[in-house]
Amino acid sequence: MNPEEIIERIDTQNRDLLYKRTDFQQLTHDQVLALMNSAAMRGFRFGSESALAVVKSRLLVKYLSGVA
Repeated sequence: MNPEEIIERIDTQNRDLLYKRTDFQQLTHDQVLALMNSAAMRGFRFGSESALAVVKSRLLVKYLSGVA
């Protein structure tokens, strides 16, 4: 995935979570900040998991090329 696709995916997930709330138009400042922090953490996790998957696949290819 390229960066734009990652951002689009996370944005869609964040909007879905926000609009599932029945009180999304009456959120307090603290609730908005909590949702922003949660969204940032989801983005961080997704980026970390993506990077880890790339590293694992490269290590596997390196291992397999060394075995062959």
